[in-house]
This record gives sequence, structure tokens and C-alpha cells, in this order.
Amino acid sequence: MDNNRKRAVFTHFIRPFLSRKDLPDPGCVSSADGSQLWLQANLGNFSGFATIEDLQTFNPNFSSAQALSELSPSQVAQLLLSSDISNDTKFIDRVFERLENGNAVDNVDEFFTKLTEQEEVPEFQADVRDRIMNKTYIIISPSFPEFTEQDFFGWFHVKLVPVLASFTPEMLRGVTTNMNCTNYHIIVSGMAKVVSAIPQQRLQEIADVLLEYLQDSAAVINQPDCRTGIKSDAQWIETNLGPFSQYITYSELKFFNLSLITILDTLSPGQKAEFLLQPNKLANDSLFIAVFKPFTESASLENLQSFFIAFVDGFAKTNLTAVNPSVRENILNLTITALVPKFYQLNSEGFRLWFQVYLPLFLPSANSTTFEIIPKNISCSSYQQIVKGFDMIISQLSEAQKQEVLKFGLDYLKGQVSSGVSCVDSGTETNDRGWLEDNFGQFRFRASFHDFLSLKKDFKGAEVADLLTFSQLKELAAISSQLKGTQDVTKVMTVINPAHFAAFFDSLSKAVVAQSVNYTQEVKSAFLQAVFDRGGLPAVGDDDFLQWLKLLNPLLVDLFPNLVTRFVNLAANRSCTISQEMINVLDTIQTTLSNNTKAEIYKNVLLFLQVPTPLKCYSGGSFYLFLKKNFLSFGFPDVSTFITLLPPTRKSELLNTISTSELRQFLSQPDVIDIGSDICTIFSNYNNTAAFLQSEDVPDDVRTIILPCVWPLALSSNRRSEVDLWFNVRLKNYLRFLTKDLISSTEVQRASCLSFQKLVSFMGNNFTYTSSEFGRQDVYITIRSYLRAGSGARCYDPTDPDLNSTSWFANYMGVFVIFITLDDLTSFVNLHLTTSQLEVFLVDKDNLKLFNNTAIPKNVTNYYITKLFESHPSFDVMMLPGSWLCSSDVPSSAFSSLTEAETMTILDRLKTFCNGTEDPERSAALASNIKVLTEQMFQDLGSASSGLTTSQIHSVSPSVLVSSLFTLGSVNTWGQDQANIIIQSITSSGFQINSAASLESLGTLIVGVPSESMKNISASEVLSASKNPTLVSNMLKAPNVIQEIFVRKIISADPSPAKVVQNVPDSLATQIPPSMLVFTEGTADITVINKKTWTTDQSTMFFANLAETDFDVEQLSPSVLQGFTCSTVKKMRKSRIKQLIYACRPRKGRAKVELQEPQVTCMYNLLHDDLSQNFTDYPSDMLLYLDIQDVQKENCRSYFSALGAADFTVASSILNKGPKKLKEARRCLGISGISLSRDNVEVLGNMACSLDRSDIENADPLVLEKLKACKDLSDSQVVAMETLLLSGKTQYGNTTTWNQQTLEDLGTLPLYFTRKVWGSFQDTTKKKFLKGFMPTLRKEETEKKKLKNLFKQINPRIAKRGAGCTEGNITQVAIGNPSFPFGYNLMQFDLCLDIPILKDNLNSICQKVDEDDYQKVILNKLNQAFPTGVPDQEVKMLASVSRTATLEDISKWNISKLDTLAALMKPEDGTWEKAKSKEIINKYLNNPGNSLGSIELNIIDSNLCSLDASTLQTITADSIRNARLLKVASCSAVQKRVLYEISNTSFSGHRDNPNNFYNLIKGYLGGAPLTDIAALSTQNISMDVNTFRSLDINVITNLTVKNVRGLLAENLPDLKLFENDTVVQTWVNLQLQSDLDTLGVGLITNRASSTAVTSSNTTGAHTTVQTTTDGTVTQGNTNSTPTPSQSATTSGVLELTKSPASVLLAALFTAVLQLESSSSPIGQYTGRRRIHVQAEGVSQFRGWILPSPYLWADDVTARRVRSVRCCRQKCPSFARFEGGVVSILRGPSFPMIHCGSKRFGQTGAAMVDHSGKSCE
Repeated sequence: MDNNRKRAVFTHFIRPFLSRKDLPDPGCVSSADGSQLWLQANLGNFSGFATIEDLQTFNPNFSSAQALSELSPSQVAQLLLSSDISNDTKFIDRVFERLENGNAVDNVDEFFTKLTEQEEVPEFQADVRDRIMNKTYIIISPSFPEFTEQDFFGWFHVKLVPVLASFTPEMLRGVTTNMNCTNYHIIVSGMAKVVSAIPQQRLQEIADVLLEYLQDSAAVINQPDCRTGIKSDAQWIETNLGPFSQYITYSELKFFNLSLITILDTLSPGQKAEFLLQPNKLANDSLFIAVFKPFTESASLENLQSFFIAFVDGFAKTNLTAVNPSVRENILNLTITALVPKFYQLNSEGFRLWFQVYLPLFLPSANSTTFEIIPKNISCSSYQQIVKGFDMIISQLSEAQKQEVLKFGLDYLKGQVSSGVSCVDSGTETNDRGWLEDNFGQFRFRASFHDFLSLKKDFKGAEVADLLTFSQLKELAAISSQLKGTQDVTKVMTVINPAHFAAFFDSLSKAVVAQSVNYTQEVKSAFLQAVFDRGGLPAVGDDDFLQWLKLLNPLLVDLFPNLVTRFVNLAANRSCTISQEMINVLDTIQTTLSNNTKAEIYKNVLLFLQVPTPLKCYSGGSFYLFLKKNFLSFGFPDVSTFITLLPPTRKSELLNTISTSELRQFLSQPDVIDIGSDICTIFSNYNNTAAFLQSEDVPDDVRTIILPCVWPLALSSNRRSEVDLWFNVRLKNYLRFLTKDLISSTEVQRASCLSFQKLVSFMGNNFTYTSSEFGRQDVYITIRSYLRAGSGARCYDPTDPDLNSTSWFANYMGVFVIFITLDDLTSFVNLHLTTSQLEVFLVDKDNLKLFNNTAIPKNVTNYYITKLFESHPSFDVMMLPGSWLCSSDVPSSAFSSLTEAETMTILDRLKTFCNGTEDPERSAALASNIKVLTEQMFQDLGSASSGLTTSQIHSVSPSVLVSSLFTLGSVNTWGQDQANIIIQSITSSGFQINSAASLESLGTLIVGVPSESMKNISASEVLSASKNPTLVSNMLKAPNVIQEIFVRKIISADPSPAKVVQNVPDSLATQIPPSMLVFTEGTADITVINKKTWTTDQSTMFFANLAETDFDVEQLSPSVLQGFTCSTVKKMRKSRIKQLIYACRPRKGRAKVELQEPQVTCMYNLLHDDLSQNFTDYPSDMLLYLDIQDVQKENCRSYFSALGAADFTVASSILNKGPKKLKEARRCLGISGISLSRDNVEVLGNMACSLDRSDIENADPLVLEKLKACKDLSDSQVVAMETLLLSGKTQYGNTTTWNQQTLEDLGTLPLYFTRKVWGSFQDTTKKKFLKGFMPTLRKEETEKKKLKNLFKQINPRIAKRGAGCTEGNITQVAIGNPSFPFGYNLMQFDLCLDIPILKDNLNSICQKVDEDDYQKVILNKLNQAFPTGVPDQEVKMLASVSRTATLEDISKWNISKLDTLAALMKPEDGTWEKAKSKEIINKYLNNPGNSLGSIELNIIDSNLCSLDASTLQTITADSIRNARLLKVASCSAVQKRVLYEISNTSFSGHRDNPNNFYNLIKGYLGGAPLTDIAALSTQNISMDVNTFRSLDINVITNLTVKNVRGLLAENLPDLKLFENDTVVQTWVNLQLQSDLDTLGVGLITNRASSTAVTSSNTTGAHTTVQTTTDGTVTQGNTNSTPTPSQSATTSGVLELTKSPASVLLAALFTAVLQLESSSSPIGQYTGRRRIHVQAEGVSQFRGWILPSPYLWADDVTARRVRSVRCCRQKCPSFARFEGGVVSILRGPSFPMIHCGSKRFGQTGAAMVDHSGKSCE
């Protein structure tokens, strides 16, 4: 089939079919996989007739790239034309891969034919074009030999045109080799068409190939056949070379014998230049002009430029040096003329080419006309190129031409001036050197310096000094602004020849004189320096030297200090007259000189006076005036220098030539005195010192220096008149300048007594200390040292009229007595005063008056008082200074002997001086003097009324008490018994306590209001009374039960939580039941809440409400912040939680936030992954739980410093935090050895409280200060503390120096002292100390056991029986002493305490007596006093004495009232034995109307655990709900279950809020069943680990890992913390390791996976313990009960029912028993017996009857069991359970117990049998 038929098939069948859109598969595209297969399947051999557009229409997804191999060459050309292949050379490669397939030549022909069929020639990028040309050439080049003329034309004029510009010289050489001239001409003309597209560098190469062809074909190229149609030589060049002829040189054209004249017009500019450079042409002026001129007439500069390029290049290759002047001038003129209209087209580079490359050969012909026609509007850079061009040929220019160039430059530059500068680019920094050279070149030498400045205002001549002429440099130096400093001057002077210095400085000096203010000191100094260095002045004669002085005079103004010596040395070795003249010259300009310069001149003058001959010019007269003349205005020697100018042998002579007025002038000069010792030299050699001091007035600073020189003279005076003269006249104006050194003991020690007395008086009464370097205390130190010197009372002599005054303290201490310390006074008394001296001194009125000063330390006045009454026991107390009456050291006997009138006087003085402070002992003594108590007497007694006995109060009529209520209610020191009696008395007489007014009228007596009275007041009245701040303040001192009833009344007025918080006074908020603090959303007013005081249980209830507010947590009070728990912050943002934790940090001036262990561990758990290294940002207690890995090494110190503020008792003892942290601190801080340095102790802080004995003994004594802050000290710590104290190496010194002050300085440490330390103190000292120490301890509610121990250690031991009371009867006054009963041993206490006194002072005695045996004496006497039973009133007063009572004692007590119960149950009085507390509570409950209400529960608190379960069951839900959270941890399991059941009902209303419910009930969860705890685990409560550990052990062991995770939540890591706790360990060991791993806290079980027990919540699950054949014990859980047959076949099974005992037994048999000590021998039983194990509240476990003997024990030693270890043969012991405690049976009666395999009963218990004779 021919092509026409093929086309027809495509046109009429294929195209219409594939173009149909109505077919199911248009274009049949779905049947083919890819464009290539589609093309083959649907078009086959007909595809070549389709266009690319057709194919894309048939198949929209057609890919030409895929089908490229199937396309025809023409289609490929179409594809190329339709694609963007501007840089796709890879695509071109694929195209030619297709074209090379088949007949490559034909394919390429068809391809290019299609490519060029359109008129518009396609354009390609150069790299694509090169690729096409290269591949095409490879294909067609082999066919060139067969090409016809038409073929060459078709290819080189049509087909290859799009790529012919990429035809390379190599290709051209290949195609033209052996080619005839006709085809050659076709190729040349074809290449000519694309010459504009051929790269420039290739044009020359093509021209070389063409020239090569013509030269090789020279024989035929000019034959007629090859010149057909060529009429001239010019046409020949065009035909054979085309546009490439311009790349042929003139000499190369000559090869072809062409007529040069005829072709001249066709030559290129370069060829013409080459033509003219021929020797015979260069001198032909007319020819040169004829050839050159057409270039200047051309519209384009290109040819002209080309001519000059070739001409200059060619000229350089000749031997010629210059162009003919005539030709040069004409060429220059023609060129410049031609350039004028073209200059605007030239840029800087253009001007450079013309004036520095093209025209330099012709520029020597330049004249004025040349410069006139150069336009002035060219750029600066263009101008600079012109200047540089002329600069290049400056040697060829005449002087006139040079001036023309300069004139041209100046004219141009002036026209360019802008803002003072010419030809400087705006915003750029131009170098002056560059500017000068660029704009002037060498023509600058003809300009003036001012020319430069006029063109560039910031021109810096010094920078280019080497480019300037001498004349220009003088101009420069005359312009001050040109010289900025030394460097500028140096640059200028360096280029000036010293021979020209005189002329230069002559000009310079005139300029400096004319504008002196403009020349800087530095510049002038630099010029001087240049003269000094290079001027040669030392060598000139005196006349010339003086001339130079005149020249240099203007430069000496403001002379620099460093040039003075250089200048002065110019006159070295000259006469004194000349030297003096030089100084005189300098003096004339001294006003311009700096102080430093004057100082240098002064030094040179001083040197002149000393070297070589001292004082060589001094000829007599005043030495002072001589020096003034020599130094002129350049200063004067100071005293030190002045002394050095005095020859040693002439000092006195020369000094005494000076008058006192001249000496004053000398010494009054500023800064003349520098060293005191030197001025003392003057006065030690001066004969008129006294006259000088009296007559001459010198400045204060001079007086300050003179005083030390004359002070010894004043102190050594020993006549009173002379002393007065020194202190009152001579030194009158000097004494105010006394210094610390002058009044020091060293200076004053040798003073006479009269001078010393005068000094004390002056320093105390006349001296002003405000501006002094020392204070009054420094004076006192000197006084103390002076008076201590020698023996006896220094300066006291009864036989000397001047020294016999007994006012010794007043005379020699004066006002400085306020600084006396107890040590000082005791030292004077014991070491320096005789008894007779002391007696007369103590009673001296002046001394008494002196010591009557409140500024004197109390212990000093107290000691004085003590000594006064010791030496004068009958001293009249009325003679004491008023303030001394306040001292507790005034013996009570001094007051007891007063009359009633004197008592009134003393009471009045006490009110005046003692500011309401009361001494109980003094009050008792004064009150004992009163016989009849009236209203007026109460007013006079005031606060001393509290010293009345109960008998005295009973004697007062109720009416007097009522009328005296205002007075009585203002007394703050009532005892509870006194207040009770007064209230009882007034109410019994009809006084009603039923309103706010009546409550307020009671004042401080409100503490005596009984609870029944408070209950009877209406809620509204109580609410009204609560608004009175004074009443609330008094209420805080009332018994807790009264406060609680008071608050309950307020609550009842409006029980809504918001109102409760609003109504209850801030300080009484702790009495609000926690259940009343559950706020509904949005009702909690944090601002109100934050003002109140709360307990932790309370703040926990509302803490979560902080999430609802934006209250500033930094402002939250410590008591609010203590509500932080993981439960209460659960719903808060992480940022909010961090803020709250930050708010709990220690803050200065703010109480510590008291946090419990679960709270701080919660904080740590929440922050663990986000801890910073700023440890003070966290609560210090939280830092206890930081892993040392959390602390970066460099922050160790800051961590342990912050940790030092922590309370180490917060951490549970099982965690052993103290030793662990100490070990970490040693390692982290690098503490080596066993000792702790002062710095170590300072850093460790409170960690000292956990140090062991050796650590304390080896620590710096600072550790004692740290121990003061400890809450408690162990016995070993006490031993260490005492060892350290007794060593004498602490700040408290040796034991021989210890006194009362020592004890007071020791803080709380004396609380722990043993007799070992107390033995170092006298009884009187101890008693005085206790008077202050005991009230402090009681105020801080110190534990009773500590007080008991203190009294036991400090009080005298029991003495032998004697004849009755020898220590003095115990009276009301004695009891009033806070140290009571110190001094009474047990026997004396019993003998000296009368029953009436006991009854009258029962409250006071019980409050002060802490020791058990003493308390038993009290109880015994009380039973004697009340044989029929002790009334409620007295029982209430027993305090801690009650704890020593026996059950028999208690049986005699009346406990019918709530107040009595409350008084007995006060926790601060000590703990109760269960039997006793049970008896007390039952006695109360046995009274009608009494029950276990909420107030009773709060009172009883933990003592509930002493009650029977049946009694507890009487508690109502309301009572629990309205009570505080009770402490029931010590209750039994049965009691806990009862309390839980009640509390569960009480708080059931809060179940909708799991967190509130949990916080209210958590204290009772120890009695909760498993189901309730499991339910809590799903309520997201975040139970703390302490609560978890308090749960029923049976519940704990049946909790799953999932349960525990749900319960503890954020507190889960605490399980790891407490992993060594028995309860936690028990639970952990019951779990699979795989389950524990899910917790992610690192817990490890010891349970083997194959036999381990798994806890389950499935009902009926129970624990089994199995003994395997190898003796090991395993456990397991099962949900089915084994049958008897199963039990019978199981070897060694012990099955336990699910009970606390069974759980503990399970724990017992899974751990290895650690034995420590054995109990007493246990009875041995033989025969067949039944093992019996019983735990409280659970069933008995019965064992199988054994065939062999076994053991049974009723009494055992209790020990914590960690594990039981069985051996194959024998067991070391047997264990049982009792009350949840594992007990170890061990003893010689049964040393071995066999653990063989035996069968056990179905119900199961541990079966033990004996084998071996040792057990029988």
C-alpha cells in the first residue's frame, strides 16, 4: 500500500473512529497499557500520518515521551516545536536516539524539513542548540562528499539555520576541506546569515578557518571560475570572507595581492590603523588625515575606537616613541572635536580608555582650547580619568600646559562643590590621599593648601603630609583645625628638614599667638616634643636659647606634665640664675598650667633644692619664706617633704626661725599634712607649742593631725588645774577630733586618774559622736580596760581627797555604764572590788541613780540588785529606783514585809515603771499584804490581783466583784481557778451571762465562764458579741471547749458555709467543723477565707475552690496553703499547681507553710519532671524527697543550703532521710573525713537535727546553734551536745565562766541537759534561769515528758530524812515563782506542802509540777483534802497531774461536767492509758444528759479508742459530721469498723463529690471493707500513702494493682518511697512482677511467678500457704474451697480464712524470719495437744492432733516478722499472731521445732511437731 492509500486509511477510517466520543471506550484507551502500546494497537503503521495534536485528541492521556520510539521524524519535530525544551538536553538525546533508528540521514532530513517548514525559524537555548548541531553534524557529515550544490544550499541556507550558530570551527574545517570554491561560497554566505548569533570568541576562530582555506586554495581561488560575478577586490573579500573579513589583519589581506587603494573603504578600522602604521605612511600628514578623518565624521564611535585600539597596539610594537607633532596635533583636535557630542555617552571607563589608552600619544599637543571644549558636566570619575591621563604624560608637558591642566582641574572641581566637598560620593568615606591623587595627580604641587580645603572642607592635610610641599605644610600648620593631635603633628614634622625648623616655628608661633585657643594642648606638646627631639637646643648658646624660649613661649601654654622635665633639662648645667629665670618664665604662664604640670614643676624645683648641694641658696632668715620664694606659685612642700629639707643637725634651728603665725600659714595650706608622725616631729622640736595651740586658729583637718601629737601631754597631767587647762582651754577646739585610736586602751592606759575622770566626763557629756569614727561603746571598752588594770578599785583611795568618792561607778563609768555586761560587772565585783568597797559602792546614791537606766542590760541590773540585797538584806525596797521594782531579782521578802500603805505606793510605782508586766511571785507577795479587798483596792492592785489566793477571792463579796468587773476584766494573768471562782461568785449572786453585753463586760474573766453558761446564750447574742475584737482576743485564752461552743453558736445563726466563714472571727475559724466548709460552686470567697486561721483538715476542704478563682496565690496565707494535696489540686491547671507550690516556699517575714509528708511528696511527684535548680522556689520540706540525681553537680551547695531550712521530722522514720541526706551531702559537697567545718554546718542547717553522736562531736561548734532549732534531740545527740559544750571549745567558753547569761544564750538546749552539765551551775543561777525559761517552755506547750526530764535532771537529788520541812514552807509567794518547785526535793516537797496551801493554789501548783513522784504527792494530799471525792472544780485544775492518777484515784473524782472532761482530756497535758481514759469518759457518760456529742468527740479525740465498741455505737452520725476529723489510728479493727460505719452515714451526702467525701472520711477508712475501698479506687481521689497504709490489712492484701493505681493516682510513686514499710511490702509481695511493672514506679516483688499469690476482688477468694517438699513456703489465691480429699492429698497445706490474722499469717510464711533476742523460757507441754492460734476479732484456727509432742505458749515476746525460714530438720522458733502483731516463741525449753511434712486439718492452722529429745 503506497503512502496515498495509507493516508486515506488514516484520514477516512482511523481518525474518524478514534475521534468518536459516543463509543463506550472513546479512543480505545482502556484496552492498552501505556501510550506506546496504545499507539501500536490503534494506529499501527498508519501512525506517521497523524499529527501530535491528533494523537493528543484521540488519547487525552497520550504521553509523547512514552511513545517517542513510535513517532515519525516529522512528528518528533512537531513534538519538539510544541514542547518547552529550553534547557532539556536529555530530551534532545532521546529525540536523536529515535532519529538514529533507521536511516539516520533521511530521518534527520525529514526532521529538519518539518522543523523549518514555517517561515518563523525556531529558537533554541545555546546548550540545546549545541546538542542538536553536534548530533546532526555526526549524522550528516559523512555524506558531505556526495552533497551537490543544491544540497549544501538546502542545508546551510534553510535546514540548519536554527542551529547553524553552533557550527564550530572544527566542523567548518571538516566541511570545507577539499571543497570547491562554489560550495565554499555557499557555506560562507550561509554562515553570514547567523553571524550575529555566533559567540564572539568563535568569530575569530571561524575567520581563521576561512583564511586557512583561502590560503590553501590560493592557486585556484583567483581563477576565473572562482571569480564569476566578482567585479572588484572589495567584492572578492565580501564573497570569500563575508562579515568575517574584519577579523583578518591588513597584512594577511596583502597575501592575496589586492589593490589596497580600491579596498581601503572596505577595510575595518583596525586594518586601516595597521595600514597607517607602515613607516612610509605614518609621516604622511595628508594621507593620515584622509584615512583618519572619516572615523571622526561617523555617527558612531565604534569605528573610531576600533581604530585607536589597533593604532595604539600597533604603535607599541614599533620602535617609535612619538607621533609627528603636526599629525599629533591634528589627530588630537579632530578626535576631541569628534568626541564632544559623544562625551555624554561615555562613562568613567570610557574616559579612561580615551585619555589613558587611546589618546596619550596625542595629549602632549593639548592646549587651552583642548580643555575649553571638554565639557564640565561630566562625572567626577570621568574627570579623574582625564587627569590621570595627563598625569601619565606630565613629563612631556610644558609648565604652561601643566598650569592649564591645573586650571582645568580647579575650574571643574569648583563646579562640583556640594556641601563643602567636591567629587566625594555622598555617604561614602573618601581617603584624602586618594582624593588628592585622583583629582590632582602630580599637578597638586602647583596648588595651594587652601585650594584643597576650598574643594574638600574635611581635607586632612596631615594624612598626606608626604604629598605636600614645604609651603603647603606651613599653610597647613597655620590652620589649627588641621591638627587634631600628636599623630598629625608627627606626620607633618617628620617630612620637614630640621634645617627649616626655625622658619617653620617662626610661622607656627605667629599662628599660635593669633589663634591660641584653637591649638590644643596635645598639638602644642607634640610640636615641643619635635623640637626637643630634633631641634638640638641643648647645644645652642644662651642668646639663641633665649630666642628659642620666645619662639616656644606660645607653645608652653597648657604645657603637658611629661614635657616639664624635658623643658627644664634644656637649662641643665646652667647657673641658678638661668634656672630661676626658666622657673620665672613658667610662672608667668602658671594660670594656664594643669595641676599635674605644676606638680612636675614642683618636683623639679624640689630636686634643685636637694641636688647636688642641699639648700645651697639659703642665706638666713625665715626658712618658711625662703621656700616660698623658690617654689613661687607651684606649690609648697607638705610636712613630710618639709622635714626632709631640714638637715638632721639643723632641724631645731630652722624650725624655730618660723613664727607661730607662719607655722599656722604653713600648716593651713591644703593637703600640706600627710603623715601624723612627721608633724609630731615639728612639735617635738618647736618651743612654742602651748602658745600655738592657744593663739593660732588652724583648719579642722589640721587640728585632727595635731591632736595625736599633743594628746599624751594632756593625759599625763596629774594636777586638777592642769587637767582643766588642757581639756577646757588648749584642746577646747581639738577634742572633737578624737579618734578611736586616741581613746583606745593603749593610749589611755597610762592616763592619770584625774585626766581619766575628766575624759569620761567629757566623752559622756560633751563629745558629739554623729560624725565620729567610733561610738560610745568603744569608749566603754577603754574604760573597762582602764578600770580592770591592777588590783582593787583603780583610782579609789579613801585617804586621797581627790580619789575618795564612793560614786566610783558614776565617776569612772558615767553614762557609758549602759554598755556594761554581766561579765564585766561580775569581773569588777569578784576580781577588782573588795567586800568593803562593794558595800559602799552599791548603796551610793549616785551609783544607784546611774544604774537606774533602762538601757542597761537587764541581767546587769538584776545582778546589781542581787548583790545589793545579798550585802544589805534589809535594804529598804522603797529606796530602789522605780524601774528596778520590775526586776524579778528583787526578793519577794522585800515586798512581803511592806505595810498596806507602802504596798499601795509600790503598786503605783509598778504601774508607772513596769508597763503592765507582772511577776507572779511579786504579785503574790504584794497581794498577801492586803487585808480587805474593796473596789478601790482592786483598782490599786490592778494586774497584781492575779496574786490573790482563791481563799482571798472567796472572801470578797459578790457585789464588790461585780462592781470591780471593769478592773478585774483587764487583768491578763488570771489563773483558770481564779477566773472560775470569780464567775461562779458573781453568777451565784444573780449576775446573768446571757447577752453580748454581759460577755463583753467580763473582759479577760471570760476564761472562767462555764460551758453550760455559754450554751445558754442565744446564737444572735453570741454573733453580736463576736464582732467585738477585744472579746474575741480574750476568748482565745479561754478553754478550747468554750471557744468551740462559742463558734457553734455563731454557726447556728446561719449554717451556710459562706455565712459561717463570714461570721466566725478569723482567729476562731479553727473551731469550724470541716464538714461546714464544703462550698457549692462559686460561693467560696477566697478573700474572706484567706484572712482566717485554719487547720490542715479544714483548708483541705476548700482548697480545691482555688481552681475557680484567679486569686493571687502569692497572697494566700500559710494556713490556707496547707490544704494542698494531690486530691485538692487534681482539677487545677499545671501552671496553677506550680504557682501554689511556689507560694509554699520559705519567705522572709512570713510564717512557714506547715506541710505533712504526703503533701510534700505529692508536690514532688507533680513537679518531678519539671524541676528547676532554683531550690529556694520550693517548700524546703519538699526538698527532702528530691533524688540527688535531680541536682546538678554545680548546684549541690544551693540545694543543701535550701534543704537546710527543712524540718527533717516531716519525713517518716522508716525513710531514714537524715543519714541518707547527710551521706549525699558529703559526696555531693566533697566533705571528706569525719569532721564538719563551720561552712559545712552552715550549709546543712536543720540537717544538724538528724546528725548522730559522732557527727555532732566532730562538727564545728556552730552545730550547737543549729541544734537549738531542733524539735527534739535523741539521747545520743544530747550526749554529743554536752560533750561539745563541756570541751570548752565553743563560743560559750569554759565551764568556769558559765553563768545565767550562758544558759539564756543556749536557747532551748538546756531543756535536754543532764546532771552532767547542770552540775556546772550554782543552784541560785539555775533558779534564776528557770524563772524565765519555764514560762517560755510552757507557753510553747513543750511536751510534758521533756519537762519531767528537765526537772529530774536539774533538781537536787532526794536527801536523807530530816526533821520536817527545812527548805521553807511552800507558800503562795513561793508557788508564784516560775521556777517552783525547783529547790525542793521529793521529801521536802511532801513535808513543806500543806493541804490548805494546796487547795488554795491547786491550779498554780498543778501547772508547775511536772515530775511524776511530785504529782503523786499532790494526788495523795488531794485525796486527804477531799476524802469523800474530789469535786469537778478541783479535778479541772489537775492538768498533767491527772496522768499519774491510779484507777482508784480516778474513781474518787467527780466528772459530771463537760468542762471537767475537757480539762482532763487536754492533749498537751500528756497521753492517757486506755483503762484510765475509758474510766474517765465512762464516768462522764454515766451522768444524766451526757453523751458522745460532737463537742465531746472533739475533746476525747484519740481516747475514743479506749472505749468499748458498744459505747462507740452510741455515737450519732450528726456527732461525727459536726466533729473535727478524729484521730482513730490506735483503735482496734472492730472499733474502726464501728466508727467507719457511722462516718459513712455522716458524710453520705457528699458522695456526689468524691474528693470532698474522701477528705471527710479518710481518717475512718481503716474500718472500711474491701468493696468500699475498691469503689473509691474508681473515683479519682488520689489517696495518700499514709491513708493507704492505715487501711485494714486484709483489705490491702486483697487489692489488685489496678485498685491501688486508682486509689493513689499521683501519689503512686510514694509506694516506691515506702517500699520497706511492712504493709506496703506485704502487698507488693502478693503481686505478680508483671502487674507491678504496669505501675511504672520500680516496685519489686519476691513472689515467684509460678506460685505467687494474686489478689482478687472476686468474692470468696482466699489466701493459701503451701509448704513444698524442699521446705520452702509458697502462697496462692483460689476461688474455690478445697474438698477434704484434696486437703488430705495435699502435702503441707496451710489454709487460712480471709481475716486480718490470716493475712498476717500469709505474710509470715512468705518471708524469712529474722531473730534478734529470745524471750523468757516458755512452759513446756507434752502429750497430744491441739495447736490454738487466735487473733482478736477472728475465728480460732484449729490444727490436727499430732502424734508427737508440740508446744503451746500463752505469753510471748512481740517482734516484727520479716520472714520465716524452715530447715529440713529443725526450726529455730515458732510464731503466732495476737492483736495483729506477730509474736516470736523462742527459748531454751524448745530450742528446735521440726518442720517436717505433716497433714493438716481442713480449716487449717500451722502444724508444728517436735522430734528429738531436746524438745521433751
